[in-house]
Amino acid sequence: MTSIKVSFEFGLLIRKRALLERDVSLSQVLQALETDNPLDENDNLLSFGPSFGREALDMFADRLRKLGLVYFDDFVDLDGYFPDWFQLNCEYKASG
Repeated sequence: MTSIKVSFEFGLLIRKRALLERDVSLSQVLQALETDNPLDENDNLLSFGPSFGREALDMFADRLRKLGLVYFDDFVDLDGYFPDWFQLNCEYKASG
Protein backbone atom coordinates (compact mmCIF):
# COMPACT_ATOMS: atom_id res chain seq x y z
CA MET A 1 0.00 0.00 0.00
CA THR A 2 1.27 3.44 -0.89
CA SER A 3 -0.09 6.15 1.37
CA ILE A 4 -1.39 9.43 0.05
CA LYS A 5 -1.75 12.84 1.72
CA VAL A 6 -5.32 14.02 2.04
CA SER A 7 -6.82 17.32 3.11
CA PHE A 8 -9.71 17.24 5.57
CA GLU A 9 -10.24 20.91 4.83
CA PHE A 10 -12.67 20.38 1.98
CA GLY A 11 -10.47 17.91 0.09
CA LEU A 12 -11.22 15.54 -2.78
CA LEU A 13 -10.02 12.05 -3.67
CA ILE A 14 -10.38 10.78 -7.24
CA ARG A 15 -9.76 7.27 -8.53
CA LYS A 16 -7.28 7.41 -11.40
CA ARG A 17 -8.96 4.41 -13.02
CA ALA A 18 -12.20 6.40 -13.17
CA LEU A 19 -10.52 8.92 -15.44
CA LEU A 20 -9.74 6.15 -17.92
CA GLU A 21 -13.18 4.57 -17.57
CA ARG A 22 -14.97 7.90 -18.14
CA ASP A 23 -12.51 9.22 -20.76
CA VAL A 24 -11.59 12.24 -18.64
CA SER A 25 -8.07 13.65 -18.87
CA LEU A 26 -6.01 14.82 -15.93
CA SER A 27 -5.75 18.23 -17.57
CA GLN A 28 -9.58 18.48 -17.58
CA VAL A 29 -9.62 17.66 -13.87
CA LEU A 30 -6.88 20.19 -13.09
CA GLN A 31 -8.75 22.87 -15.02
CA ALA A 32 -12.05 22.03 -13.27
CA LEU A 33 -10.36 22.22 -9.87
CA GLU A 34 -8.45 25.39 -10.74
CA THR A 35 -5.04 23.97 -9.87
CA ASP A 36 -1.79 23.06 -11.57
CA ASN A 37 -1.11 19.89 -9.59
CA PRO A 38 -2.78 17.51 -7.17
CA LEU A 39 -1.95 17.75 -3.49
CA ASP A 40 -0.64 14.19 -3.74
CA GLU A 41 -1.06 11.03 -5.76
CA ASN A 42 -0.16 7.37 -5.78
CA ASP A 43 -0.69 4.63 -8.35
CA ASN A 44 -4.45 4.59 -7.82
CA LEU A 45 -5.61 7.89 -6.34
CA LEU A 46 -5.35 11.65 -6.83
CA SER A 47 -5.76 13.91 -3.81
CA PHE A 48 -6.78 17.57 -4.00
CA GLY A 49 -7.28 20.30 -1.46
CA PRO A 50 -7.70 22.16 0.64
CA SER A 51 -10.58 24.06 -0.91
CA PHE A 52 -11.82 27.35 0.46
CA GLY A 53 -14.99 26.24 2.17
CA ARG A 54 -18.00 24.03 1.53
CA GLU A 55 -19.30 26.24 -1.28
CA ALA A 56 -16.05 25.90 -3.24
CA LEU A 57 -15.94 22.14 -2.62
CA ASP A 58 -19.52 21.76 -3.85
CA MET A 59 -18.67 23.79 -6.96
CA PHE A 60 -15.65 21.57 -7.68
CA ALA A 61 -17.75 18.42 -7.17
CA ASP A 62 -20.34 19.77 -9.63
CA ARG A 63 -17.60 20.40 -12.17
CA LEU A 64 -16.31 16.84 -11.78
CA ARG A 65 -19.84 15.51 -12.33
CA LYS A 66 -20.14 17.63 -15.47
CA LEU A 67 -16.96 15.96 -16.74
CA GLY A 68 -18.76 12.63 -16.31
CA LEU A 69 -17.34 11.46 -12.99
CA VAL A 70 -19.77 9.90 -10.53
CA TYR A 71 -19.75 10.96 -6.89
CA PHE A 72 -18.82 8.16 -4.51
CA ASP A 73 -17.99 5.69 -7.31
CA ASP A 74 -15.27 7.85 -8.88
CA PHE A 75 -14.56 10.57 -6.32
CA VAL A 76 -15.37 11.56 -2.75
CA ASP A 77 -15.03 14.73 -0.75
CA LEU A 78 -13.34 14.92 2.62
CA ASP A 79 -14.42 17.41 5.22
CA GLY A 80 -14.01 17.16 8.94
CA TYR A 81 -12.37 18.46 12.05
CA PHE A 82 -9.42 16.43 13.18
CA PRO A 83 -6.40 17.26 15.33
CA ASP A 84 -3.10 18.07 13.60
CA TRP A 85 -1.59 14.77 14.75
CA PHE A 86 -4.28 12.72 12.98
CA GLN A 87 -3.29 11.14 9.67
CA LEU A 88 -5.35 8.89 7.43
CA ASN A 89 -3.85 6.43 5.00
CA CYS A 90 -6.10 5.65 2.07
CA GLU A 91 -5.92 2.32 0.33
CA TYR A 92 -7.46 1.63 -3.04
CA LYS A 93 -9.39 -1.61 -3.18
CA ALA A 94 -10.72 -2.61 -6.59
CA SER A 95 -14.30 -3.80 -6.51
CA GLY A 96 -15.37 -7.03 -8.08
